[in-house]
Amino acid sequence: MARIRTIKPEFWQNEQLAQLSEHARLLAIALLNHADDEGYFLANASLVRAACFPFEEHSKKVLGSLHELSSVGYIEVRECSGKSVGFICTFSVHQR
Repeated sequence: MARIRTIKPEFWQNEQLAQLSEHARLLAIALLNHADDEGYFLANASLVRAACFPFEEHSKKVLGSLHELSSVGYIEVRECSGKSVGFICTFSVHQR
């Protein structure tokens, strides 16, 4: 279930995120809404696309954006019980 989250002003000055595509930066914000209260989310590209970008037809762009966010350390993606689980690394710093 999606949650109401705030975006701190520091988000817009994050130099690492600024180097990413606009789609990846938008996904970074969307994941805040769709992560649980500890910053975890199912990282299956099709599920992320359905939740965050329901009007996009393909999840290839989402998969690329997940890789971009992972490459700068915004998220970590691991396998757990056969499922891809993502974690927003600085979630506890920015959300309460």
